[in-house]
Amino acid sequence: MRIALCAVILMACASVGGQAHQAFNLSGRLELVDLPPEATPVEVLGAVRLMRLSEGRGYPVDAQPDRDGRFVLKDVRPGHYSLELSFPGRIRTFSSGSRELAPDGLELTSGDVELLQIIVSLKTSVLSVKARGLPEKRDEVIVLLAPADPYLTFRQSCTFNKLTSPQTIFGYVPPGKYRIFIVDSQFQSDVAAYGPRFPDFLQDQATPVEVSENGQTEVTATYVDRETVTAAIRQAGPLH
Repeated sequence: MRIALCAVILMACASVGGQAHQAFNLSGRLELVDLPPEATPVEVLGAVRLMRLSEGRGYPVDAQPDRDGRFVLKDVRPGHYSLELSFPGRIRTFSSGSRELAPDGLELTSGDVELLQIIVSLKTSVLSVKARGLPEKRDEVIVLLAPADPYLTFRQSCTFNKLTSPQTIFGYVPPGKYRIFIVDSQFQSDVAAYGPRFPDFLQDQATPVEVSENGQTEVTATYVDRETVTAAIRQAGPLH
């Protein structure tokens, strides 16, 4: 009797465990707000992507919205994901039913069957950066704008301007938090890779800024010498 009871319990546990790891489909709707007059239709902006974070990377799930913004993510496996969108903007809402989700790290299970709601603002603003501390003799210098905001759609993509005068302007910037790096152009690739991914990278040298929705945001940022940048890259180590 005891053996039979144990067998039943084991079968029940196996069934529950199998369901917990079962792939499922997830429906959602992408809505765009604050559209400019020449806005691109939602169905041609690009895919909605969930990038798997747990158990290794490289397991994306993609879905293409229709003209109403509706999409179905198929064969989603339970785990931790980040939301990725292939166009610049600011996420206003990311939810599943009444549950608010974090774009940079959400947990999904087979019990998540409620509609995903994604609302993205396409509003942009202008950022003016004045550079200080520039060396008299220098090679080409760039001003690099790195996202530091989980609600920006391009969280790991940097924008840069070549510095031809002590001041430069970034147009069409989605409002949100950023970090500014003024460095020699030879460090562009490294700083663009480390800057948005690691908040501690050049933490004391980067200039934080929050780009406002209204009007032009102005900020002064300081040049970071090549010795300091080189040391920071060496300390950060290789990207995995």
